[in-house]
Amino acid sequence: MSGFIKYIILYSIPINFGWEMAQMPFYKNMPWDLNTALYCSVASVGDAVMILLIFYIVAFFVKDIKWIFNIKLREITLSLITGFIISVFVEQSALSINMWSYSSLMPKIPLLDAGITPVLQMLVLPLFIFKLTKYRLTNISRSIS
Repeated sequence: MSGFIKYIILYSIPINFGWEMAQMPFYKNMPWDLNTALYCSVASVGDAVMILLIFYIVAFFVKDIKWIFNIKLREITLSLITGFIISVFVEQSALSINMWSYSSLMPKIPLLDAGITPVLQMLVLPLFIFKLTKYRLTNISRSIS
């Protein structure tokens, strides 16, 4: 497994788990209990997959698999656009098949009916995780040299 994949997954799952648990009041029938924690654990794995997808889509468009070592406005913009599209698609799909539903506390994006917290999750966390991955891989290469 390449260092990129390994560290993106390693950081994504626990960080997204924390976000998932924190946003549970915004969803119906999601009390803070063991069942919800298990549900959020599975969701966190799905979040990690979405973040890997964002990583590879940006790499495709910038034609550089190592783009996280030199993040510029173009990479940030592509990550934000991709995260927005993926998260809105996932939210609308899940809502349409009643996989989950929002409580009255969930602020929604007008016209899209997607919740703001899950969309923000795929805007903020991928860039943070890419930064952590870059930091970790940079430190590993320095310690080897």
